[in-house]
Amino acid sequence: MKKVVLLSCKDNNFYNFRSELIFELQKRFEVVLVCPYGKKIDYFTNKGIGFINLSIDRRGKNVFKDLQLIRNYKRILKAEKPDVVLTFTSKPSFYGAFVCKKLNIPCIINNAGLAEYHGLMKRLFNFLYKHCENKANCIMFQNTAERDYVQNLLKWKTPYKDIPGSGVNLDVFSYSEYPKNDDIIILNYVARIVKIKGIDEFLECTKMIKEKYSNVEFRIFGDFDDDKYKAIINDYEERGIIKYYGVQLDMKPWIEQCHAAIHPSYYEGMTNVVLEHSAMGRPCLGSNIAGVKEAIDDGVTGFVFDVKNVTSLVLNVEKFLSLTNSEKTQMGKHARLKMKKEFDRQFVTEAYLSVINKVINK
Repeated sequence: MKKVVLLSCKDNNFYNFRSELIFELQKRFEVVLVCPYGKKIDYFTNKGIGFINLSIDRRGKNVFKDLQLIRNYKRILKAEKPDVVLTFTSKPSFYGAFVCKKLNIPCIINNAGLAEYHGLMKRLFNFLYKHCENKANCIMFQNTAERDYVQNLLKWKTPYKDIPGSGVNLDVFSYSEYPKNDDIIILNYVARIVKIKGIDEFLECTKMIKEKYSNVEFRIFGDFDDDKYKAIINDYEERGIIKYYGVQLDMKPWIEQCHAAIHPSYYEGMTNVVLEHSAMGRPCLGSNIAGVKEAIDDGVTGFVFDVKNVTSLVLNVEKFLSLTNSEKTQMGKHARLKMKKEFDRQFVTEAYLSVINKVINK
């Protein structure tokens, strides 16, 4: 039986966004997942999926640890002898693709999000794109902006395919009746708590809105990627401006309760926050960046505001608050319809299976 190996930096990435693909692959191939162990890996191993535990310092900048990661990938792939490797997230994609190139193993890369790097870091990432991903059999791009940027670096010589992010499972995130009560308007922020996810603008917005509207409740879900925000979030909560709910393994009940989501991120591949809220019939307010704006039809399924612009964010929140409950409900229904037409996860699974079959048959 042919073998497919998948590389990622977290079990969460496989569980939340790749489960459908992984089990479709299992019907056709031997499947092995490689990432640091997390509890969600048990979901796969209990169903016969192979797993190799590999520690990754996913945000670290220690060159010696990265070199060790490359050596570990080389050791694992030499032993596993896969027919094709699928990579997800930055370090597995760069270093996994580099090892595949050296070992002549077919590789399909999922390119998700271009961070706002400058100076030395930008040159480093450009170098990694040009020298690690240039021999990939296919790069799956989640939005056209990152496709054009990376492909320009690669001189448009590397095969690619456009996909709608990770897509959204429309059965899992099924439509939920919109809240009929507007006495309290609940707005969700769901993201890592770190500057690049727009937390500064979001907090400033909450403060300004709460001064004018007593019936708005801002909820924050997510882990702290930057510990400096712990004291800030605690202060805002004590002052009654926001409510912090930490990391939730199942966001569906919280999405059902809310009236909309706010996603002020600086960069994304394709935002799952917007896809999941929209699929359940909730309007979304998002920054006008690649990976967010594609998922929102401005004024129809939600609103788009200027990135890093508190004034624009506040104006659009007020625009949403001015809608009647019927108008908000209709906006949520349009959001669900958009997900069905453009972002069904089955589209992504079929795209992967098509590319994998071509690579393996070739």
